[in-house]
Amino acid sequence: MKTKDMTKIAIMVSIIIVLGFFPPIPISFLPVPIVIQNAGFMLSGLLLGKKNGTIATMLFLLLVAIGFPILAGGRGGMTVFFSITAGYLLAYPFATFFIGWMSEKFNPNNQNSAYGFGITLLFGALFIDFCGAVGVSLLSDVTLSKSLLGSLAFIPGDTMKAFLTAIIAKRISKSLSKRGN
Repeated sequence: MKTKDMTKIAIMVSIIIVLGFFPPIPISFLPVPIVIQNAGFMLSGLLLGKKNGTIATMLFLLLVAIGFPILAGGRGGMTVFFSITAGYLLAYPFATFFIGWMSEKFNPNNQNSAYGFGITLLFGALFIDFCGAVGVSLLSDVTLSKSLLGSLAFIPGDTMKAFLTAIIAKRISKSLSKRGN
């Protein structure tokens, strides 16, 4: 792996960690809060592609598993992978991979923000919300239908995150291409 790729991966992991500093927003009727951090995984797929984006996501999750309190709300350790949010955490590397794969195929260099938005919304936000709802259903007394219905509360915010992520990815890609990186 090239030094440039390792540097981009390290920067992306840092961005995801910083996004975790934003406090989670609890929702009274759901056991899972709204977080900004999942936008980092979407950005990782758009900017780094399927391979390096997934490596960045897996590296972040490895740091969480080791015990670094870098998830939103200052959580970390192996127990989070068996908690109510496990479905979301396990979805992150797959979402990053799918976003990277579809972006490389249909929107190379993030030229079109509309494609980036569509890819990020479908393969990022909606995929993560679906997997998270399944996890909530499996790890609590909530039925799958109620969990999926509750996940609809995340759609407006996740739509905004997907939109902003696509715009940010396009601007960063444009800036990097001007510099020849």
